[in-house]
Amino acid sequence: MTPILTFIGWHNSGKTTAIREVVRRLRDSGYKIAVVKSTKHGGLNLDSPGSDSYLYGKDGIESVALVCPDELILFQENTGENLRHLAFRLFPDADLVIGEGFKHASGIPKIEVTRADISKEPLRESVSDVRAVVSDYEVSFDKVFKTSQIAELADFIENSFLNDMKDNVCLFVNGHEISLNNFVRNLLKGVILGFINCLKFTRCAQKLEIRIRV
Repeated sequence: MTPILTFIGWHNSGKTTAIREVVRRLRDSGYKIAVVKSTKHGGLNLDSPGSDSYLYGKDGIESVALVCPDELILFQENTGENLRHLAFRLFPDADLVIGEGFKHASGIPKIEVTRADISKEPLRESVSDVRAVVSDYEVSFDKVFKTSQIAELADFIENSFLNDMKDNVCLFVNGHEISLNNFVRNLLKGVILGFINCLKFTRCAQKLEIRIRV
């Protein structure tokens, strides 16, 4: 499973700035990084009235993709799926998915960004899975980085989430990840590869994608 972590903090605390600087350093190190941003604002105008994609959306089509020469743009109804499954489905080739927001995402490691003149009460006191804090003032926490310590923060993320990636076999059922121990993971991988190797045009397979709808 592609590792996921999310940056949380009050509005204007500096989350986007911290993410951009961290991503820049990780990409310079050769990693592929995807970013997912959560917003409380609805009804954003992402397409102009009269365009084809606008008309498709007006017709009630749940998902519309624009395939351009240099990019792919996806418009999709928010079905409320959790961050882990969303990252798995949309960014299969990323080495790391970084979220902005999603402070209530269960089981997702979080980094809190806080500023003395902006932040209210610490989110880490009411939110689970906070692994580190980025702050411009003194903070009492196990792992704290100053806002100027982006290089150190990027190293922490690399060592904590990118240098210990397990064999990438994962299972989602109805949008929820099913925890697999090493025995089940290796057994599942072996059974599937055994069938795949019997088929034509499957030599040197590096990534398998299977979807079963019951």
